[in-house]
Amino acid sequence: MMAGMAAAMLPGAARATGAGVPPADRELRVKVDGGSLYVRVNGDLNGRRPPLLMVHGGPGGALWQFFPALPLASTRAVVLYDQLDSGRSDAPGDKANWTVDRFVGEIAAIRAALGLERIHLLGHSWGGIVANRYAAGRPKGLQSLVLQGAPLSAKRAADSIDSLLPTLPDGAGAALAAGAGDDPARYGKAMGVFMRKHLARTSIKEVGMPYMAPTPEDRGDAVAAAMAGTDLVGGFDGALKGFDDDGLARRVTAPTLLMCGEFDIVTPAATRAMLPLFGRADFAMIAGAGHMAQFDAAAAWREAVSGFVSRHDG
Repeated sequence: MMAGMAAAMLPGAARATGAGVPPADRELRVKVDGGSLYVRVNGDLNGRRPPLLMVHGGPGGALWQFFPALPLASTRAVVLYDQLDSGRSDAPGDKANWTVDRFVGEIAAIRAALGLERIHLLGHSWGGIVANRYAAGRPKGLQSLVLQGAPLSAKRAADSIDSLLPTLPDGAGAALAAGAGDDPARYGKAMGVFMRKHLARTSIKEVGMPYMAPTPEDRGDAVAAAMAGTDLVGGFDGALKGFDDDGLARRVTAPTLLMCGEFDIVTPAATRAMLPLFGRADFAMIAGAGHMAQFDAAAAWREAVSGFVSRHDG
């Protein structure tokens, strides 16, 4: 599937990452179908513990979403990357690249470029869809799988978000359900209420904005619209409309952790309901956190991730 997998070291000093974010120990470009990815590594890839490779959300997000994981690099390598057409990776804007399976292939390319015989894999949100598909192929050396806020079906995603709307204050849920057509200002205000309660309950712009500063303002928007649509509440549109990967979960043999925030857009109830889909799965909820639990409750999130993967180092 992958064309010419190769990597080249980036010249010069580490790129700007934002206040409090340590620079990468290693940066490289990895060739994939359609272009090349920006990859950064913190920690020792040759250490005793298998590295943790993390797949960011979106589509169209970027690796800065996992900067709260970097303290884990004191005990194992942490590998982060920007997906094609996102972050600091190439952005050819070719719709032919915007398929789930092509994004899945990026994981194999990174493993080959870095020589990662054994890994733990964490996918967040959309990244969890990608990670689950990769794990369903039963790749050699996959020690464990963590799926955070990942619905695995379009229906589950829509139903989960719909269940949250009646809990919003001041009629915000009704405004979101009605859509933006008649009163865009009211809809926008209601979306802000929803995002602050269920997506990110703490500010993330201090991390995200510095990382994305060298890129165009619309970086990631095109792939996001093409894959998932533009309306969070309306459910998936585009290439992900109607998708259902529940059957693939049954093929995953790696021990799996299904994780979510207490106020996640993929609710604890929706996350727990996926447990029977997997042969070996545990559940963890991060108290007080939304979808971006790694920012809302960073220490508890790191403890949950580290505790699970450490049990499966082999």
